[in-house]
Formats: sequence, C-alpha cells, structure tokens
Amino acid sequence: MNSKPKPTESLNGQTYGRWLCLEPAEDNEKGEKMWKCRCVCGTERLVRERSLLSGGSLSCGCLRKDRAKAAVSPDLTGKQYGELTVVRRMDQSRKGGQDWLCRCSCGADYVVQATLLVTGKRTHCPGNAHKKEYAYVDVRGQRFGRLTCLYPMRERDRNGSVVWHCRCDCGRETNVSYNVLRYATQKSCGCQKQEHNQKLQTLLTHVAGTSVDILKSKKVPSDNTTGYRGVYFVRGKYIAKIVFQKRQYFLGSYERIEDAAAARKEAEAVLFDRVAEYYANWKTLADSDPQWAEDNPVEIRVNQVDGKLSVEIKPEI
Repeated sequence: MNSKPKPTESLNGQTYGRWLCLEPAEDNEKGEKMWKCRCVCGTERLVRERSLLSGGSLSCGCLRKDRAKAAVSPDLTGKQYGELTVVRRMDQSRKGGQDWLCRCSCGADYVVQATLLVTGKRTHCPGNAHKKEYAYVDVRGQRFGRLTCLYPMRERDRNGSVVWHCRCDCGRETNVSYNVLRYATQKSCGCQKQEHNQKLQTLLTHVAGTSVDILKSKKVPSDNTTGYRGVYFVRGKYIAKIVFQKRQYFLGSYERIEDAAAARKEAEAVLFDRVAEYYANWKTLADSDPQWAEDNPVEIRVNQVDGKLSVEIKPEI
C-alpha cells in the first residue's frame, strides 16, 4: 500500500522545484487536491498536489525551456562582437533566444540575445557615449572596402550613427551609416555582391533550378545556434525545415532536438543526396552523348504528403 500524501496544510509556503505553494484550491473534476502556486518567473497556476509531491511538476514550463536553451546554445563566453565582450550566459532569458551579459567598451553592461550578437546586429550598447562618438568621429577620406567616405550627411540612422556619403570604386555613390561601415559587412555599393553572384554562377553547377554543388555541402552556417542545418528553436519547439529549388518545406516541430535533426537528415537524403547522385549519372551520359542531353534535360518534381517528401526525376536512366 502506498503511504498517504502529507496533509494539505504542510504545503503552505513550501517550494517544489520552481513552484511556491500559496494556498489550497478546490479539488479538480477527478477529486484530486489542487494548489495555487507561483513560479519563479511570476506565472501563477493551479497544480495538482500529487504532481508537486512526486516531482512531476517543477515549473510552469520555463525550466524546460531554459534547459533546452542551455543545451543547444554555443558558449560565447569571452568572445568579442564589435565593442561588446561576452561575460556570461544569463539564467533567465527573454522568449525566443538565449541572452548573454556583455560588457561594452564604454564600461556599461548590456544584455543581448545570442542571435543578435553572431549576426552582427548588436555591436555596442545603446549608451550616449557611442552616440557622441558617432557624431564626432571624422572618417572623411577613409576607405572601407571599396567605399571612400566623402562627407557626412545631416541625417542619422535609427541608432544615432552618422550617415556618410561615399563613392564606390565602380564610380557609384551611396549613403552608408558609420555603424555599418565600421562594424558590418557592407564594403561596396552592391557591385561586389553582384560580381560574386555572377562568378558563383560560373563556378557552381545548376540543374533544374538548384545548385548541385550546394546540395553536396554539409557546412553548418556560422550564425546557426542549434548546431544542425535546417533546425531552429522557436517558441519552445525545435522546428525542422529544408529549402530546395528556392522553395521551403516544413518538416515538423519537435520537443527534442535529436528528432528535428533526424527529420532534416531524412529530407536531405531524399532531396539532396538522391538528386546529386542522379545528376552524376546523368552527366556521365550527357558527356558521352551531347545530343541526348539536349533532348533529355533534367526535370525534378518534389511532392510532400503528410509531411513526408518524395521526388520524381526525369528522364529515367
């Protein structure tokens, strides 16, 4: 026989995980004893007494989310992003990402989400020291990549940074803020990216609207915070996606990151690996018979039923 639960009076003021028991509440429909509890994050909720005593309920859900963030967030301690140096991970984070405590070059502490740091969207604190610096730093005649600063404009960007009128090596002129010139990746009026894309077209093999070379790549993007390609942490769930022929396919949402990664890997095998293997065989035939290749171009059709992907490739080989 199981021992009887403790008298309800003994739970007053007691803590169970992150729950603080405030007062007993009416029994639920099944006759189970209920308690009004407050989580450390401020959420108040009715919790079953047996869940508190057995450890089945330790928080309103914030504990699981915090543990999930800690499990997948890379350690940024000591890394520098612009004028921000990462000090430590924050125990409590805002919804949507892991927060980090950073120290700015001006001496101020600033809490920033990991995604904003690694993508370069936050490079300094919003303090007045930086606004003053932007207003007085003279970069006239200085070069940033292909851009040469000519003179400052009267307007400021949303962060208070001076906007500079610049001339690109290609001859075009454009306006760029000091913050973007100094800390971001813009190094031209846009001509550099256009040249890169044109060069990329000559280097990469494209077939049926997709690049075979990119399909073969297994590199994880530098701004990825989960460690898996195509896996994202959104609102407490792990979301798996895959992009093929400029179209995005949703592969499901999962409680565990391993399940989301497995779904992504399965989709890569169906789309990326199979298409890459097919193209290698098609290319062999095309090289030996150019006329056959011209008469039989590669056609790829993707189907998704109940979340599962399948692919049809023509011509048959």
